[in-house]
Amino acid sequence: TIAGLGNIEHAEGQVISNAYMKNRQIEIIGLDVNRLKDAGWRLYGSLPEKNGEVFVGTNIKNAFEIKIGDAISLTIDAEKMDFIVKGFFEKGGAEDSAIVMSMPDAWKLIGKDRILSVILARGKAGELDMAVESIEKAVLSAIVKTIRQVAYAEESLLNKIQLLMALITSVVLLAASISIGSTMGANVLERRQEIGLMKAIGATKKDVGIFYITEALLTGIIGGLAGFALGIIAAQAVSKEAFNSFVSIHLYIPVLAIFTGLAVSLLASYIPVKSAIRCNPALILRGE
Repeated sequence: TIAGLGNIEHAEGQVISNAYMKNRQIEIIGLDVNRLKDAGWRLYGSLPEKNGEVFVGTNIKNAFEIKIGDAISLTIDAEKMDFIVKGFFEKGGAEDSAIVMSMPDAWKLIGKDRILSVILARGKAGELDMAVESIEKAVLSAIVKTIRQVAYAEESLLNKIQLLMALITSVVLLAASISIGSTMGANVLERRQEIGLMKAIGATKKDVGIFYITEALLTGIIGGLAGFALGIIAAQAVSKEAFNSFVSIHLYIPVLAIFTGLAVSLLASYIPVKSAIRCNPALILRGE
């Protein structure tokens, strides 16, 4: 219900409880383990693939000197379960002192089925208050709490990053336009003899314009695709290194890249193509 609200980007239920391991209290978190790879956590090892397998926070790993493949026992009240450690994770917060498992395992360990301790919801940027109102209306019994300082700081940082990227994009597009314009202008100068010959044998201004516009279109398409490919490679490399996850690619991005390449190429080629169309074949062929 919450995940389907218009102001919510993502919602995920979790089971949170405390268990004992070697007479020490440990926090356990039950969640959809398949989402860990896209959650921005640093993961070591392999994700749990079946019940009875867990992921251990790095603080627990260091405190108990746990290795991948070790068997651990967790106890809540009279319920005791054995698990196999499949890997470790690091988030940089309190979660590093917890053990993550699948929700079915968590429900079995705490002795309660289909119970969620908390639902973590992420609202759209700039719509935090509206997201809270939407949740309160959709789930009347819900107690909605917001981490306002984190949310506002994140929103402010996101806006600054977007502004910075917009400025960088504008500078790059301007530089690309100048580069394409100068290249096309040089081509026109180098091909003045060809242009004069084309006009002398009957080519119209429209024919000469189509010739150069076609070249500009091909340049824009190839440039847009190449820029998209290089951008995706760079983005994935940064995301993998910084967050140990990959960036999701929307279908409209390659289309937008191609249209941007075409627009930049055509606009930058306007003056050179106009110059080519106006060439006087008689003067060119006489070498003047």
